[in-house]
Formats: sequence, C-alpha cells, structure tokens
Amino acid sequence: MAKAAIKVRKKKVRITTRELKHDAFRDRYEHFAAWVTRHRRQIIRTALGVFALLALVIGTVAVTAYRQERAEKALAEAYEIFTAEVTSSPADPSRRTYTSEEQKYRDARDAFSRLARTYPSYRELAEYYAALCQLRLNPSEGQADLERLAEGKGHTARLARLAVAEHLLATGKAASAEKHYRRLLEDPGELPEAPLKLGLARALEVQGKKADAIELYVKIATEYRTHDAGRTARERLADLDPAALERVPETTS
Repeated sequence: MAKAAIKVRKKKVRITTRELKHDAFRDRYEHFAAWVTRHRRQIIRTALGVFALLALVIGTVAVTAYRQERAEKALAEAYEIFTAEVTSSPADPSRRTYTSEEQKYRDARDAFSRLARTYPSYRELAEYYAALCQLRLNPSEGQADLERLAEGKGHTARLARLAVAEHLLATGKAASAEKHYRRLLEDPGELPEAPLKLGLARALEVQGKKADAIELYVKIATEYRTHDAGRTARERLADLDPAALERVPETTS
C-alpha cells in the first residue's frame, strides 16, 4: 500500500518598507521628540525653576542646621559660666572658674542675654537663666524679670514661677510664696509635685498656719514615704507635732 506524501507549503510573511516606517514605538518616540521641540522653552524654564527651588530648600536646611549648631554651642558656653565654680585655687586649670560670684553671674547674664537676642528659638530659656543671674546681682530686678516670664505658658514659665516662689519664701514673703506654690500645683506640667508640696507646706509653716502645715506634711510623708520628700516631711513633723507621726504608715524596705 503506497503512502501518500503530504506536502505542507509554508506561507512567507513579508513586512513592507511602509510598515517598518510605521513602527508603533518609533511613532511614539517621534511624537514625543516633536512635542519636546515645540515646548523646549517651557521645559527649560520649568527645569530651571525646579533646580532653583531645590537649591533654595537645600540652602535653607543648611543654614538652619548651622544656626542650630551655633545656638546650642552658645547655650552650652553660657551654661558653663552659670555653673562655674567660684574658687581662688582651681583644682583643674582646664575648667572655667571664677574668683567672685558677682563676676560669674555678670558674665553668665551677659552670655544668656546675647543668646536671647541672637537666637529667638532659645529666647525664653535664655531670658529665664539671665533673670536667675540678675536675681543674684539685683534681687528686685531679677524677681521682676522672673515674674514677667512666669505669666507665660509652658515649662519655662513654670520654672520662673518656681524660682519666684523659692525666692519669696527665702526672703520671708511666705504668703506670696504660698500663692505661687498653689498655682504651680494646679498645673505642675513636667515639674515633680513632691518638692512643690514641700514648698507649700514650708510656706504655711512660716506663716504660722501650723495645723495646715502638719496636715500637708502628713500627706507628703504618707504619699512619698519611700522617697526623700517623705523623709523630709517626717523630720518636719518630728519638730512640729511628733504625735502626728503615728498617722503616717510605716515604711517598707
């Protein structure tokens, strides 16, 4: 039996020159190139604008970082003066020291005042420390500066209010100090409450409000019985009314 031969004829696919000229990718490229040519000036202006904006942003960031670094350095230098040791024979020659407290606080006040004028972001904090220095040099002016700062809001205002309260208490103006301590306890913010309560109790004690002071000392000794504030309150109770100590729970080790 003869096998029939099957022949498969392959059809050739031909791409004409015209079809090559109309390649889709090439057409898109040519359209894009034509669009770029028509809008060349606009593209250049936009690119220049973007580059200028980037340069402005980078420059602003660099200047801000530089000023921040300078401000922090100035703050550190001023604080170093503020905390410098007053001695006639410094143990460490590399550390800043002063032979008189007056000169130390004058230099610190001037340094903090320059900081406040030059760097607005540190103005409140610098003015607070400058006022503390002025309190040592001229108590009435320093107190006025602190009271002005105390009328503000935020942590620095609370610090100024506390400094005023401590100064008033130390100078025998316990009634005025009491008002500041009570105001602080109404809104202590980040300030620890135990020292504020001790200050208020001391202000009550100095005014002769013994019963009120004892009650507050009992509360402090109870609430903070394992802390330094509790120990201080117990010591004051031992002087004012030893019997009141029986109302304070025993401390646990």
